[in-house]
Amino acid sequence: MTTYASTRVEASGLPSLPALDATYESTVAFTDFANWLIPGSVLLGRYPYVEPSRCLRREQGEEQLKKILETGVTTLVSLQAELPPQEKMTLAGSHGFLPYKATADLIRSSLNGPPPMEIVEGLRNPQLDKFLPKRKRQGAPYNPVTLQFVHSPIPDLHVPGSTELRALLQDLQQRLAKGEKLYVHCWGGRGRAGTVGACLLAEMYDLSADECLERVQRAFDTRHDGGRRSPETEEQVAFVRGYVSALKN
Repeated sequence: MTTYASTRVEASGLPSLPALDATYESTVAFTDFANWLIPGSVLLGRYPYVEPSRCLRREQGEEQLKKILETGVTTLVSLQAELPPQEKMTLAGSHGFLPYKATADLIRSSLNGPPPMEIVEGLRNPQLDKFLPKRKRQGAPYNPVTLQFVHSPIPDLHVPGSTELRALLQDLQQRLAKGEKLYVHCWGGRGRAGTVGACLLAEMYDLSADECLERVQRAFDTRHDGGRRSPETEEQVAFVRGYVSALKN
C-alpha cells in the first residue's frame, strides 16, 4: 500500500485530501452506493434514484437522495449520455431510470425548513428588501439552498473528449470555489464517474496519475462492490494516465 502525505493547497483555498494511509478508507466511506472523492466537497456515486439494476423502488431512491442531500450537496452532476438532462426527463423516465429532480427539490425544501412568515405572506423577501426601509428587527437570515443540476454526457464504458472534459472540470472547480458541494454520478458510479473523479484530482491538486487512480479505487472499494474496478475499463485508466501526462507537459 502506497502512503502519500495529506495534500493541502492553502493558497488556493482547496479542501485538504486525506492521507493515503490506514485511515483513508474510514475518511472517504459513505454508503454502498457512493463514496467521497474529496471529503465534505465531492461525492462519486451511482444514479441516485430509481434505476433498472439496484434501486428498484421509489422509497429506496428517496432514502438515497435524502442521505446525499443531508451532507450539504448542492449540485448533482450526471455523466450519462444514455439519459437526457434531468430537466428534460419525463415523469415516466427513460430506460428504467426515473427522474430525480422533482424529488430532490422537495427533499431539499424540507431540509431548508420553513421560511419566516413575512416571506410566506409576501411582505418581505431578499428581492423586496433592496427597495424597502431597513427592517426594525433583524430575524435569523433565511438563505434556502437551491439545487443545481448539471449534465455532461459521456457514453457508457467510454471516455470523454479531452476538450469536453476540460470544460467540465473547469466548471466543477468554479462551483467548488463558490462553495457548492457536488454529487457526480454515472449509472454505476465507477467507470465514467471514476474517470472524471481521477482527472479532477489531478487538475485541482497536481497529483500523479498513480495517486489519482489509487485514491479513486480505494474510495470506491469502501462500497464493498465485489472487487470491481474504478475506473472500469482499461481505456478509461489509460485515458486518465494520458490526461494527467498532458497536464504536466
